Amino acid sequence: MPIKECHGLAGRLSIELRDPAGRLVDQRRVNNLITSAGRDLLARLFTGAAQGPELQIAVGSQGGSVQIGDTALGDQLDAAPATIPGVSVGDYEGQPRVIARVVATLPPTGNADPQALQEAGILVTLPGAPPVLYNRVTFPLVNRAGNLEMTLSWEVIF
Repeated sequence: MPIKECHGLAGRLSIELRDPAGRLVDQRRVNNLITSAGRDLLARLFTGAAQGPELQIAVGSQGGSVQIGDTALGDQLDAAPATIPGVSVGDYEGQPRVIARVVATLPPTGNADPQALQEAGILVTLPGAPPVLYNRVTFPLVNRAGNLEMTLSWEVIF
């Protein structure tokens, strides 16, 4: 599949909640916004001005509008280390694009009270620097019960 020049970065988040037996309880898929700090970070990584990033996917409870200037989740409740299992060429809105998959799994909290989640983002940390919120997405309320494992799989689209 030939790659065509396309403008803009994009991303899609898939959320899966599984019970202790591994059965799928809930699944969501939402598009996100790349923050201005995320765009700046990507440019610095590309030029070699920044190196050695560590990735996390974080979730929080604040919904509402997402702004390009967001520097943090509205109310971060949890985060997990993320991996990049692969980079491939795939389809995004009818165009071939390069897609990096970023995945993190939040284990069950064990709490009796569910987490009311409405936002997520990828946090990128460079050595000696605070985390940068690469992207942010809000979504309809997900009530994560304490016995549920949550897998967040992001397609970062170039």
